[in-house]
Amino acid sequence: MTVTRIVLPEAKLFKEVIDAIGNIADEVALLLTLDGLNIKALDVDQSSLIDVSLPKDMFLEYDVGEEVSIGVSINNLKKVLKHLKKGENLAIELEGDFVKFTIGAGGVVSRVFKFRNLDVPTPEIPEFNLEFKASAKLMAQAVKKVIEDIEAVGGSTQIKATPEAIVFKSIGAGKVEVRFAQGSLALISLDVQEPSESVYDTTKLVNVLGIAKVSDIVTLEFSSKNPLKAEFSIGTGRVVYLLAPFEV
Repeated sequence: MTVTRIVLPEAKLFKEVIDAIGNIADEVALLLTLDGLNIKALDVDQSSLIDVSLPKDMFLEYDVGEEVSIGVSINNLKKVLKHLKKGENLAIELEGDFVKFTIGAGGVVSRVFKFRNLDVPTPEIPEFNLEFKASAKLMAQAVKKVIEDIEAVGGSTQIKATPEAIVFKSIGAGKVEVRFAQGSLALISLDVQEPSESVYDTTKLVNVLGIAKVSDIVTLEFSSKNPLKAEFSIGTGRVVYLLAPFEV
C-alpha cells in the first residue's frame, strides 16, 4: 500500500494561501505530484484564477510515491488551520477514503482532523496568450496597504505604469492616489515597454493580497485593458494570480 504523507514546516504559510483560495472556490483539489504540491482554483465567473506551486523541498517530509489528488472543502481546511500558533507544522496524510490533517510542533500533536477525500476535479484553466507591456516588482505590504486604502473609500483600482513610475488610483466616489516612482523604497524594479493602464476589482485584489503576510515581494504584470498577473514568492514556491480587467 502506497503511503502518502507530507509535512509543511509552517502551517501559517498554508493558511494564508487557503484564505486567498477561499475567496475563489468552495472546494479545492490538492494535487500531490512527485515534485511538489499544486493547487489551482478558478472563480465561478472566470474573472480570476489562482495557481499555487510548492516544491517538495519546502516540506519537512514529502512521502509521495505516485501522483494523487486530495479533495477537501475550504471550510474544513479553515477549521484545520484555525487558532494556529507560531512554529506549528501541518501534516497531511491519506488514510483510505479519508485525509488526515495534523497540527503540531516539536513532536507534540495539538489537533487532528479527518475528512472524507472528496472528488474535486481540477478546474479546466483556459489557455492564455498574454503579452505584458509593464512589469513592476514591489514590496507586497506596501501594495496591500494601498489597495486597502482604495477599498476603504470605495471604487475600483486603476493601475498605471510609465517608465518613471507605477501609480495606483481609486476610480469611484473617494479619492486615493499613490505613486511609486523609480527610486522609491517600495519599488524594487520597473520595466515598461509601453505606458499601460487598466482597472481592476478592488475587493478581489484585497483578497489575494492577504498572501503578503507570508510573502515579502509581489511582481505585477499587465497591459492596457488586459488581465493583471500578480506573482508572490513563498520560499522556493510561488502563487500566481490572474485577474481580468474591470469594466468601467
